[in-house]
Amino acid sequence: MRSWRNDPPGSKGAALREASPTPNSHGKRRRPGERTRRRSRLPQVFAAIRLLQVLLALVIVLAGDAPSACRAAPDFDRDIRPILSDKCFHCHGPDAETREADLRLDVRDSALGRAIVPGKPDDGELIARIASTDESSRMPPVETGLSLTDREKQLLRDWIAAGAEYAEHWSFRPLRRAAEVPAVGDPSWPRQPFDWFILARLEAEGLQPAPRADALRLLRRMALDLTGLPPTVAEIEAFEAAFKEDADAALAAAADRLLASDAFGEHLAVAWLDAARYADSFGYQSDQLNTQWPYRDWVVRAFNQNLPYDEFLTWQLAGDLLPGATRDQVLATAFNRMHRLTNEGGSIAEEWLAENAADRVQTFGAAMLGLTLECARCHDHKYDPILTRDYYSLTAFFNSIAESGMYDHSAKVPPPSLLLPTAEQEARLAAAREEVAAAEAAVAKARAGGQSRFAAWRESPPAAELADLVAHYTFDGELSPLRNEAPGATTSGDAAGLAQVAGVPGLPSRGRPGGRDSFATGDPASNANSPVAKDSRTLPDSLNSNMALRFDGDHGASFPALLEIDRFDPFTIDFWLRDHAASPLPVVVAHRTFGTDVGPNGFDLMLAGGVLQARLYRVWPGNAIGVEAAEPLAAGQWTYVAVSYDGSSRATGFRLYIDGRPLALRVLRDHIYKRAAVATYGEGSFTLGQRFRDRGFKDGEIDDFRAFSRALTPLEVRRLHDATAGDSQPEQPSAPLSDDALFETYLSAVDQPYRQALAQLQAAGKMLLAVEEEIQEVSVMQDDAEPRPTYVLARGAYDAPKTDANRVLRDVFQQVLPPFPADAPRNRLGLAGWLTAPQHPLTARVAVNRLWANFFGRGLVATPENFGRQGAAPTHPELLDWLARDFIDHGWDVKRLCRRIVLSATYQQDSRAPAELRDRDPDNALLARGPSRRLSAEQIRDLALAASGLLHREIGGPPVSPYQPGGDLWREANSMSPPYKQSAGTALHRRSLYSVWKRTAPLPNMMVFDATTREVCTMARSRTSTPLQALVLLNDVQFVEAAEALAAAAGSTHGDEAKRIEHCFLALTARRPTRNELTLLTDLYGDQRQRFAGGEQAPAELLALGQATIESSLRPADLAALTVVCQAILNLDATIHLR
Repeated sequence: MRSWRNDPPGSKGAALREASPTPNSHGKRRRPGERTRRRSRLPQVFAAIRLLQVLLALVIVLAGDAPSACRAAPDFDRDIRPILSDKCFHCHGPDAETREADLRLDVRDSALGRAIVPGKPDDGELIARIASTDESSRMPPVETGLSLTDREKQLLRDWIAAGAEYAEHWSFRPLRRAAEVPAVGDPSWPRQPFDWFILARLEAEGLQPAPRADALRLLRRMALDLTGLPPTVAEIEAFEAAFKEDADAALAAAADRLLASDAFGEHLAVAWLDAARYADSFGYQSDQLNTQWPYRDWVVRAFNQNLPYDEFLTWQLAGDLLPGATRDQVLATAFNRMHRLTNEGGSIAEEWLAENAADRVQTFGAAMLGLTLECARCHDHKYDPILTRDYYSLTAFFNSIAESGMYDHSAKVPPPSLLLPTAEQEARLAAAREEVAAAEAAVAKARAGGQSRFAAWRESPPAAELADLVAHYTFDGELSPLRNEAPGATTSGDAAGLAQVAGVPGLPSRGRPGGRDSFATGDPASNANSPVAKDSRTLPDSLNSNMALRFDGDHGASFPALLEIDRFDPFTIDFWLRDHAASPLPVVVAHRTFGTDVGPNGFDLMLAGGVLQARLYRVWPGNAIGVEAAEPLAAGQWTYVAVSYDGSSRATGFRLYIDGRPLALRVLRDHIYKRAAVATYGEGSFTLGQRFRDRGFKDGEIDDFRAFSRALTPLEVRRLHDATAGDSQPEQPSAPLSDDALFETYLSAVDQPYRQALAQLQAAGKMLLAVEEEIQEVSVMQDDAEPRPTYVLARGAYDAPKTDANRVLRDVFQQVLPPFPADAPRNRLGLAGWLTAPQHPLTARVAVNRLWANFFGRGLVATPENFGRQGAAPTHPELLDWLARDFIDHGWDVKRLCRRIVLSATYQQDSRAPAELRDRDPDNALLARGPSRRLSAEQIRDLALAASGLLHREIGGPPVSPYQPGGDLWREANSMSPPYKQSAGTALHRRSLYSVWKRTAPLPNMMVFDATTREVCTMARSRTSTPLQALVLLNDVQFVEAAEALAAAAGSTHGDEAKRIEHCFLALTARRPTRNELTLLTDLYGDQRQRFAGGEQAPAELLALGQATIESSLRPADLAALTVVCQAILNLDATIHLR
């Protein structure tokens, strides 16, 4: 098999290829370093020299006229596409908006003709333009700041001379079927099938692999790469003995043990959480903490349980859509909700809905497809064949959940969400639901027994007042305070700043006797008065001025503690309303909410284009019930409005009335859980005509407002309307009343057994709410029944015009990737099936490349986030395809691939290499040596905790807050942030995976070692080496405390100071110190002990750092000195680097 050649002709690599070993006399390739029998070769040498002279002369003759005759034709993927992509595609590529001269150089059919004439480079415009000395015609244009090197120009010329053949981009080509491994000169070296690919490339480059690393280096490398933790001293000693007996068996056993450890999932989760942009806070300016940590725990479980990778992706994309979805499958979809959220005042919901969907698409593209899709949000991709229309077709898959786009200051979880009760909470929840069911049964029983009581009631005189009136405001007197005319009321309201205008014409004395307040009974012939309660109050003469409130949109009338409104609280409000503006936008008429302008919750009554909407919600729209009237109000005239709610937690519990008649309703939302009235920033108040930073009821008028603490019946509402209609509406003849209507009114307003049963049901409901409030809640995915329309947004702007012409349906990039399956559902589940289909060219390549990078520090493709035309080409393309195909064919088995990697000869090479090789291949792209890199931030901290014995191995749970320097860095960085509350006890020593990840203020000892903020998807971290890192290891409380604990453990285990130092060195580096290292560390120990014992330094100050209780038999000066030695070892390259 021909090996991949990544070096251009004439380069040092090409020269080394020419010098690679030649076949021996038996036709087999001689192994590197193989000796042959010496004999005189002078005649052959002289003949070779003469032949080279002739060939050189021939090259000189042909060089000017036919470059293709003396040089191999350039490879399009390796040599030509990068030039065109970097220098030409911006103006002559996929993006139609920036394309010049109607020329596409990314498509051969478009490029051929005037620009390129195959075989004749001088006949086409491309060569003429790039070679031109005229700045006005030279390409790339001078103003772009781009230019071609002489070598690039020559490559383009040679390519055209050779026929200008194009090739499909490597990552978009279908995966090859499982291919045979290439032939190599030393078949004894490979230990795994993919070793053959590595060795073939090395032999082609004239290189040979490094020898196998020693036992302890291999054990430490495997332990840190598979679990993120170092081997213990006991494990080191046991492995050494096993390795001496059978090295391969010892390595295999160690790999199996490490793969079976819970630490495996914890370690692999870190890189995926970077890609998933998992964090414990929302981000942006106030950066409040979120509740998404169960998703992090699910990722750990998925890796530990070896969930097949195709299912790992499917669950995260569409676990909620799987038939009979389990709790974990739904939880996995939190992947799509890990983006940042804002709660900034004045934020526009539609804008943030667009931003959230865009983040989901970009993360899907980078983490799963290995493509940079964000370019196509505003314009056609300039380098990859991805159109803007394609981008928004993909957006449509992620754009149909019931989200508000923002979050509140409070702990309300943005819906859709998943409740995750513990076993104990499940039991309490079941008990509370049983109480509710029992109370509902009691209500039904009381209702059934009410008929006999109803018959007696019909013969009784009417009650003096309507039951459960808690507020009545006429707005006729002073506006500040407003007087509550309800019987026994102790509260008042305030309407300061509003104007009074003439109220409802002829309103009959505000409920005094004489109004139209009687009802006909079920017997139309008798038309006798029934004993329905009458409003017989006599109001003060001062309230006969018949005034109403007019609202200006900025101020409202507020009524503190007017009503308790939650899911199980029935209520009714009624009033007269006149809407002059008839605004097409939603305006607030009445509400009782808590929270902020981006996340209020509670009850509100809105007018949208004259149509009434009643809503009760914790977070609109995903955790809410709401209805909308089927007909609008008449503009500019007084209308009697009533809203009732029965406390059922269902949208059908709402009733809306206009002029005493019930309206047909359309359900807006019907899914509510937990409390809807959460007092986060003090108690809210009931307000008419206005809400904080919202559209108030501008130029609207309200008169005669009442509130009841139960749901009035339709009969009662009609009575209230008829009794107060006055001259505002013509009197209608009384309609006959049915016994059923009277019976409903009797039960609701009079019958004590029934009313008591309702009160018990309300109390049971509140107990259920109390349990629900304690339950962990996580934002997940749940599509609306009807997909939200998705449009191509010009320049990505949320407020761009939206028309039928730019509306798009759910689809994928059909120009370069397989089409969406015809029989698949057009939803996220169908998208997941498309993504994980065996024939998909990207998914498996991207996955195995990321896993490879976990072990070698970089992937076979150095740009894991970009497998597109601007990304790096694979160093071993045949190997990448072989790994991807093998991964698919063996069930997307992550642990199997990890095991094969760590047991491969490639992985087990010694990382040491001669200077010449390091100069030639500084990034180890050829893999001629073992991996070598600085450990990640998490690995360094976890290593220190594990080696010291402080590491607390609890799995999962809420984030913990370890030590951080200074005061409260969270508040110092952002005054709107919640305060940093340091954990205590063993929580200070959990794995770094569980440390709280605050996007705007990450832990400093993580960031200094290049941890990401996780504000966006990150596929690969940078690795730096700075003096600040050494300062952190020497001074950070976490590392000083760990050094002391390790010193104390060594002191209790060994009596000899040299043995103590050796123990500490072995625990941190997994090897024993050399004689020179031991001498230096012993000298350091002696010097420090002298300083501490002599009073030059105070041992107590050093040993007081940290909260762990560390017991030691050593004297303080000895313990402090050994602690300093451990700090020094912790700073060594041998500790913080993987070799």
